[in-house]
Amino acid sequence: MDEQHNNQAEQISILPPKITKENINPIDSKKSKLLQWIQAIVYVCISSFLIAFAAYCLITPNEFTIGGASGIAILVNVATKGAISQGLLLFCINLPLVVLSFFFVKKKFAILSAMNIALQSLWLILLELVLPDFCIVFEENGEKIFAAIAAGLAIGVAVALAFKAGGSTGGADIVAVMIQKKFKATSIAWVIFFLNCVIIVCSIFVFRADTPAATLLPIMMSAFESYIESKANEAITNGFHSAVEFRIITTKPEEMSTALMHELSRGVTALPAKGMYTKEDRTMLFCVVSRRQIATLQRIMKSIDPDSFAVKSNVSQVLGLGFHSGEL
Repeated sequence: MDEQHNNQAEQISILPPKITKENINPIDSKKSKLLQWIQAIVYVCISSFLIAFAAYCLITPNEFTIGGASGIAILVNVATKGAISQGLLLFCINLPLVVLSFFFVKKKFAILSAMNIALQSLWLILLELVLPDFCIVFEENGEKIFAAIAAGLAIGVAVALAFKAGGSTGGADIVAVMIQKKFKATSIAWVIFFLNCVIIVCSIFVFRADTPAATLLPIMMSAFESYIESKANEAITNGFHSAVEFRIITTKPEEMSTALMHELSRGVTALPAKGMYTKEDRTMLFCVVSRRQIATLQRIMKSIDPDSFAVKSNVSQVLGLGFHSGEL
């Protein structure tokens, strides 16, 4: 009994110290908050520039549009032959939405969204005044697909950075969040999709062409841009805090969990398990690790219990101590 107690004490002594909220220095916490705000501002600056660049240099000159407030601004700008500035119109459309989000969503969300929108308008006005001819035009219809690809990538990254910062890029994003707050069962993705479809279909009346096929070209390019945008957004968003989940069935749970906690500095949860074929009692260890730790975990499994069995699953995002906190 004493020998078993000594072995358990020895195992505990070699483990890394447990990280809890109580042993986090308040000063370090304040510094972390400040750094997170600085990071958020940098993300907003990059996000707003990418949207302005895509709208002014790629989308407008190649005669198609996108969803949201930026899409409305592009359509009105083209319909009025440049008489109404995209930047000014974008600001006017988003201003009441930001005010509503301040009361119906969160103050942090509204502040960061307002900052993004204001910078979008500023970037657009600067591009119109300083670089009026800085446009990437594809003359052939077949080549215009490259404009949709580039715009989709730029805006997808921009939207992901805006969400990462804790805000949005304005327009349909704000409307969707407010609707979802009111009707919990409503999917934000479907609300944004519906609103964007209405705006994109209206491009038929703005970008007129001689043939029916050419008339449908702006809609097809907009749809392709939206697809690329969603994929880029998903890749960036999931890539920030993606991880791997392991569920390990083993007969040596103490040795395995001790090695995992010591070498990987990750928590391990043990659950009782029973093989329905052998009727033998085993233990299932649940552990979430970063991708760079996969090889180490596999090595630990082979060295401690070669007969162990593991299931590996990709995790799109992990929140909490030891991973991303999820707070700005």
